[in-house]
Amino acid sequence: MMLKAILFDLGGTLLHYHDPESTDNARPFRRVTLAGFDDLLDALEVTGTALPPRAEMHARLDEQIRQSYLAGLDGLRGGSVEAPMRAALAGVGVTLDEATWAEVRRHFYRRIDEIVSPRVGMVETLAALRERGYKLGLISNTYWAADLHDRHLEEHGLLDLLPLRVYSCDTPYRKPHPAIFRTALDALGVQPEEAAYVGDRLDVDVAGAQSAGMVGVLIRSPYQPQGSAPADVTPDIIIDELPDLPPALAALEKSRA
Repeated sequence: MMLKAILFDLGGTLLHYHDPESTDNARPFRRVTLAGFDDLLDALEVTGTALPPRAEMHARLDEQIRQSYLAGLDGLRGGSVEAPMRAALAGVGVTLDEATWAEVRRHFYRRIDEIVSPRVGMVETLAALRERGYKLGLISNTYWAADLHDRHLEEHGLLDLLPLRVYSCDTPYRKPHPAIFRTALDALGVQPEEAAYVGDRLDVDVAGAQSAGMVGVLIRSPYQPQGSAPADVTPDIIIDELPDLPPALAALEKSRA
């Protein structure tokens, strides 16, 4: 059966989110998370909000993130970092209405802007796939807000090439749960065997896509170690960079014809 749709992971696959200043391999985004949280707290203090010392606020945020992570393990549930941030603030008596939160949250995300970089040939590759008639989309596990990622995609010329975008922060499940893949497939109107998924992780991306009945494509990333990945996961395709994808898909389809 010929493929009709190609879906992509975001971080590590289309855009790198990599903090070169991080020294915490277990939590590579903790530094930018705390720095962004500090920027948000600074913005609140400018308005006259009284807050405890930063060390206490950091500890509160770490604990809220830990609780959120543990709660999401059962059932692979999605979620956003904004909930732990608001919970940490509520713990010291600071409850913000939606209008105020909409104003201050942007200060947090500016730190994420500093760690984004594009992969080689991303726009040209997606444009070529669209020209071939493939439906394109994105499925991303993310703890950050969808509007942040949409802005990054737009800044790098990808937003119009990915009309379907499914972010785990806004859905009940995250990869590798098959439901998040089915959500995207249903929206595109294609069957699992008619779709391929491209990602930089064997355990979450390739295994998740294959368990949903899709073709699993691994794209190697310099920031994604594969040593801890399950040994029983074998990608249908392995590529080094995005421009390798169109010929690899053509070869796969020829072999399946």
